[in-house]
Amino acid sequence: MIKLLLFLFLFPVCCLAQLEAQTRIIVLDVKEGQSVLVQHASDGWLIDAGHLGQSVNLLNKLRQYGVSNIQGIILTHLHPDHASGYFRLKEAFPSARIFSNCHPLPEDLKPDASRWVAEALKIDQQHQCLSAGEHIDFYDARMMVLWPYKFINNNLNHHSLVINIAIDNNNTLLMGDADRLAEQALLSKKTLPIKISTLIVGHHGANDATSTKFLKHVKPDLAIISINKDNIRGYPSRLTIKRLNSLGIEIQQTAIHNDIKVPLRAEK
Repeated sequence: MIKLLLFLFLFPVCCLAQLEAQTRIIVLDVKEGQSVLVQHASDGWLIDAGHLGQSVNLLNKLRQYGVSNIQGIILTHLHPDHASGYFRLKEAFPSARIFSNCHPLPEDLKPDASRWVAEALKIDQQHQCLSAGEHIDFYDARMMVLWPYKFINNNLNHHSLVINIAIDNNNTLLMGDADRLAEQALLSKKTLPIKISTLIVGHHGANDATSTKFLKHVKPDLAIISINKDNIRGYPSRLTIKRLNSLGIEIQQTAIHNDIKVPLRAEK
């Protein structure tokens, strides 16, 4: 009887803690690369894994935010700055489900790390493919894949997964490294949400993405750029910053603001 009473007392407490927890999105500062955490209490999903050299930093951040269980990892594409952190994360969270776009790698691809990740995914029994129209639900968040529909060439960036994360009345659009051609296709297919609260800018703010036409359609309140300080590739492009500023869009960069918590505003 005492054990039963103790169970009845403790069970609502633990469940209430889960119910009261709010799902949130944090764009993690992983220097040259990208990793976005979708968190609910101690559970989480990662969209992109950063690069291997930032794995210890990323794991420390997860502990800092109280995440002890990564349920799944989505790799938008297999460039090392988005995907090579997979190896250390898989060691830390062996039960995590793994998703990618399953884009075939071109034979002349230069980064060895991309090939290593692709080979590991082939034998990872928890790896699955994702494509446009599919979604993953995580508590009150829905991660909807908007792109790609099919593969038309060997360009990894063009076929990067584009994911809309919907929580309550907020849409956070994560572009991965998708380019302007992908943006044009998304506009023509009319699958984008009507209003985007936050845009996680494509290709780290490079000028081959984030077109004016695209920005005018999605109308984000906030644009977040995952970037390292003094980036050797010159990201973010001053032209991208100019386009965002011209439309009155607030800009935050991980190189300046470190980890960035996506504001989730209630519907007015």
